[in-house]
Amino acid sequence: MDFRLVRRLGHFLAVAEEGHFGRAAARLGISQPPLTAQIQALERELGVRLLDRTGKGARPTRAGEALLPLARRLAEGAGQLEQLARELRAGRHAPVALACVTSALFDYLPPLVRGLQAARPSSAIAVREMDTADAVEALRRGEVDLALLRLERDRHPVRLRSLGRDVLAAALPAAHPLADGEGPLDLAALADEPMLVLPRAISPAYSDAMVAACRDAGFAPRAEREVGSAMAQLGFVAAGLGVALVSAGMARLRPPGVAFRALAGPIHAVGVALAWHAERESEATRLALALAESLFPQAPEQQQAGTTADKA
Repeated sequence: MDFRLVRRLGHFLAVAEEGHFGRAAARLGISQPPLTAQIQALERELGVRLLDRTGKGARPTRAGEALLPLARRLAEGAGQLEQLARELRAGRHAPVALACVTSALFDYLPPLVRGLQAARPSSAIAVREMDTADAVEALRRGEVDLALLRLERDRHPVRLRSLGRDVLAAALPAAHPLADGEGPLDLAALADEPMLVLPRAISPAYSDAMVAACRDAGFAPRAEREVGSAMAQLGFVAAGLGVALVSAGMARLRPPGVAFRALAGPIHAVGVALAWHAERESEATRLALALAESLFPQAPEQQQAGTTADKA
């Protein structure tokens, strides 16, 4: 897109947000006549009137209101571009954007981020909480450089490096009759319990593993309701609205009102993997993979599974 158009959209955005040409000009650090000229040029270029002058200032027209969301996104993107250029001119590393599923926020994210910060102290690291499906798409679009997600095998062009195996645990309301039992809990004991589940679209592999485990135990999970995240599952469990099957690592959060029971088996779930775009590998990608090797060494069976996934 023409940089002049982006600049003019920024001027339009300032007037729309300030509601006044004078205040917008002061915010932009220019005088009012050039601002007016830029808005007029933008209207001519787009072929629509964007602002109506009123007795108290200016307000967007209907066409202007429709344009505002895009103008904000472009202004944000232009600001990020300028910030990145300043960082690179100063000799700093490019920032790293990392997506992370909720259940990896405490076990896997902290050591990885600390390692990246130690190796690249001048590089900013942005972390965005995302479910697996959204993280895969963010990698494909180039919105993030790396992701911690739950996926079993590569999904071109996304590559995976497993960080560890995982098992399911039962999350129960603290007052539940099964909350204080001794030893691992048989999954079949939850056959008649209302289950709080994540939408399959969030992480199909994880959802399928949970359903398969229940069927192996002789029942189909009675889904009471779908919730949007693993943290929401725990909140609903604490409120007594049902039980949930979650990553055993979630027990480390010790949320009030929730009791965790290990499941007999154990019952394996889809583990956390480090993911990246194979066609856009960067210095940060290679560094993260090296850190994964030292922080989360793979067992022989995981290495064999990774080789099989690479061929799939």
